[in-house]
Amino acid sequence: MNKTIKLPFELITKEEFDAAYNKHLPSGWIKFAYKYFSKETEKKDLALKRGLVYFLLALFAVGFFGTVFNAPVKLIGAVTIVYSIVLAVLVLYLFSAVFLNNARINKIRKELGVTKQEYNSLVEKFYS
Repeated sequence: MNKTIKLPFELITKEEFDAAYNKHLPSGWIKFAYKYFSKETEKKDLALKRGLVYFLLALFAVGFFGTVFNAPVKLIGAVTIVYSIVLAVLVLYLFSAVFLNNARINKIRKELGVTKQEYNSLVEKFYS
């Protein structure tokens, strides 16, 4: 049975925070999503994000202009299906990564016995 640490959050040390954090490290699934698709993505890692955005924009443009200029229905249908599948998979992947990361953070918070605001304060205090 795991016991939670019940300390006022001001008394939690960086070592205690790191110990709880290291018990619940992010998975590769979470790391990949946050590395390539978050606001903090570094410039060197933007190629995948940009490539996917340009691919989706190209599919959208082909479908849009194909409809405007009466392209064959099979072409428009194929482009629309591919666009829908890629977009749905991307959205589901990113939602799942956020959900899994929030669950991981909740485990850390539970172990430390802190609220969400206190957890955010500790992260700000130790890593800013």
